[in-house]
Amino acid sequence: MSVVVPAYNMELYIAETFDSVLASTYENIEVVVVDDGSKDATVSIVEQYMARDSRVKLLKQKNAGPSRARNNAIEHCCGEYILPVDADDLISPTFIGSAVEAIESDSEIKVVSCRCEFFGLRKGEWMLPDFTLKDLALDNRVCATSMYRRSDWQRAGGYSETIIAREDWAFWIAMLKDGGKVHRLPEVGLYYRVRAASKRFQDRKLKGFVVKRLNRMFPDFFERELGGRLYVQRSHSSKINALLNWLCPKKVEIDDKWSEYYYFVKALPRIVGYARKDGRQVKFGNREVVFAEYGVALGSYKNSSAHKAWLEARSRGENMVGYCAERKWLVFNKSYLIKSIK
Repeated sequence: MSVVVPAYNMELYIAETFDSVLASTYENIEVVVVDDGSKDATVSIVEQYMARDSRVKLLKQKNAGPSRARNNAIEHCCGEYILPVDADDLISPTFIGSAVEAIESDSEIKVVSCRCEFFGLRKGEWMLPDFTLKDLALDNRVCATSMYRRSDWQRAGGYSETIIAREDWAFWIAMLKDGGKVHRLPEVGLYYRVRAASKRFQDRKLKGFVVKRLNRMFPDFFERELGGRLYVQRSHSSKINALLNWLCPKKVEIDDKWSEYYYFVKALPRIVGYARKDGRQVKFGNREVVFAEYGVALGSYKNSSAHKAWLEARSRGENMVGYCAERKWLVFNKSYLIKSIK
């Protein structure tokens, strides 16, 4: 298995991190370090460990942030399982072995985490609730130092390099939104260092940016779990969406063959706003959606124009995906007939 360690100016801490990783009772590991353009002695310390232990490997890149560093490391990994470890944190000697045993015991397990303790400027256990998808929609409920399969990293598209904070949250959503178990070990496996310059504190200043970016990345996920978009006041998101859905309800109908895309179709008005290329199709991730958009029409109090077009297409035997209509001020303000999703 592969331990990946992104490092930027970590000369004060990285030796302790190495000592904890290399003391693992599970010895069949490689440790792939990516130096993210450090200006201190980080590289020379890594090179000292490389000279003593052949399991340590070093990659270098220009400063590009932890997402690029992790992706770079994993691209060069040999292991089937991946464990990211930040260069100022510590892990217990038994964590890796216990995590490998757990992930190999059940093919439905996608992530193995552990109990975590703070040290440094903060003490005590990091009390994370049991994992649910709805909780994941509201906040990151999985610590970054958790084990997963390299194949799942590939399917998730890696760590997003366009989000500059809470990138692990985005990664867990991408990996887990369509199912899979998160198993938490009963042991304390991670010791999370809290210091004045911790990225954890810095990321809090970017809450608005993170929320906006996540909404653009996963509109159908938030539609399903929260009934609409995620808000900066995250814990109130479901209540806000419930009120808006009462004031401005949507009407959605979809062909049974396309039922897995129900929430994608329901979120289409926002998706079109985020990623529109022209008036007839939109590319979103690896999906290309061809649609027709209708504005307010006379007589739209009961049925939207898209609904009428949907019924007419079905009567002609045309294979359409479905339609979505938003009602505002008693009429259907905009509606969309979805012709195909590829």
